[in-house]
Amino acid sequence: MPSTNIEKPPDLIIRLFVACPRSGSAVLMRIFAENPECGVTSRLMPMDHASPGGQDTPNRAIFQTPAQHDVYQLALDAGKRFLISREELGHDTTNGECSYDLLPSASAFDLIRPVFLIRDPIRVFDSWKKIRWKDVQRFIACYVNVFGMINRSASRNISCPLYEQLVYDPRKELQRICDRWGIPFSDAMLQFTKPFGSSFFKSEQETKANCETEPAGILTTVEATSSIIQEVKYHGLLTLEEKEKIERTLCRSYLDCWRDKVDQLRATLSGKTWFGFDLDDTLHEFRLASSTATNEALEVLSQNYGTSMEVLKKEYSCILRTKTSNAFSDGKTSFEYRRERFTLLLERISQTATPTFLASLLEIYEKTLKDALQLKCGAIGLLATLKRLGKKIVIITEGPQDAQERTIRHLGIAEQVDALVTTNSFKLSKVDGLFPKVLQHLGITPAEMAYIGDNEQRDMEPASAEGIFCIHFAEAANFSLDVYPPRINTLAKLDCIMSSLEPGLSGE
Repeated sequence: MPSTNIEKPPDLIIRLFVACPRSGSAVLMRIFAENPECGVTSRLMPMDHASPGGQDTPNRAIFQTPAQHDVYQLALDAGKRFLISREELGHDTTNGECSYDLLPSASAFDLIRPVFLIRDPIRVFDSWKKIRWKDVQRFIACYVNVFGMINRSASRNISCPLYEQLVYDPRKELQRICDRWGIPFSDAMLQFTKPFGSSFFKSEQETKANCETEPAGILTTVEATSSIIQEVKYHGLLTLEEKEKIERTLCRSYLDCWRDKVDQLRATLSGKTWFGFDLDDTLHEFRLASSTATNEALEVLSQNYGTSMEVLKKEYSCILRTKTSNAFSDGKTSFEYRRERFTLLLERISQTATPTFLASLLEIYEKTLKDALQLKCGAIGLLATLKRLGKKIVIITEGPQDAQERTIRHLGIAEQVDALVTTNSFKLSKVDGLFPKVLQHLGITPAEMAYIGDNEQRDMEPASAEGIFCIHFAEAANFSLDVYPPRINTLAKLDCIMSSLEPGLSGE
């Protein structure tokens, strides 16, 4: 009787990626769940609980005896060839979650081929705060640990895909990950058509440790979407102090993950002699200060005339829309603009005011505005770095000349500014020819300037049209060096890039 050769089914191949919580790792899980050969799971390395007062440690038994792991068997029984695991740090320092070393053992490292998914820490902590994880020191400890694991693995063949690049060009970035992991790539992986749960395997321990204790709906967004979302909502929950602390500690390590993109931008900027900045909502928190001053003045009006704040705010907003359309290019002073607005507001509510009362109202507005002025994260450091590098600084901004002069003085940056150009002084708006006039005024060519501003229509488009290299300051968007103009969400990041040009700091 001839012997029967029974082909042994291949073992399940394990691949893992490491990430901080809320770094977009669920998106990567969702993508691989679309591949029929892949099962996805979370935390294949469960935590061995330490004695009271000690720290938990990852259990790496999955790499020595995988067949004894329930998720491994579930994936095998489902006919999967690959098991993709998200190894995610926790947010609790009491049991050492933020400091877990999630790297596999040396013998398993090349077999598992770990990938580190990195996302801009500013955006991640914003997501943390949305679900009430508010301890910035825990957050920083978590990221320091991730970057530490990357540094310890530097001698090995590691991969650190960026979330920002993954959502911008998912096909390109996913192809790289698939090539590293030996997984067949298909465009169908980017079309979320399968129920996420059908390929998501949960161990009993993970169900208890994660699914029962994490905030409700932690995977809701990725489960509900039918495609990759390039820009998820930014909640704007970070304080200035939190931003500065995060960027001071983590910015350079994050930018290192952009590698040649940072080098290219730095090389471009190094050749610029002039750096232009918009002022309002680029160098300082204009909307916040203006809103605070306006509310204070409207409160005074409400108390004096008995008109509700709701009505006053509505009428004042209408006045702003009609009276700032010329972008302050008619030569009036800030006090003339403000007096005109408040006089119109009183007319709209059928009231009048004495010159003395109006003068008092303007004083209240000015004092409140001054007290509320606040520089953007990294602004003072960036300006100082540029001056040390011998660069010249021009502020090109809309608004009354007198108000902008007072603003830069109150912000403490007047001595670092070589020129202040306003639409008010040149009697031209940014979209009506201000930028070529500025170049002519300074006696330079477009190639000699870089310009940073927050408004696409009033900053980026007219400046770019003149051939000026632009950087878009967009706090609510993803940081990206893959687009033009390059996009930053804090000035601290640009400072970090430029400071490496200083003698003795190159390569830091």
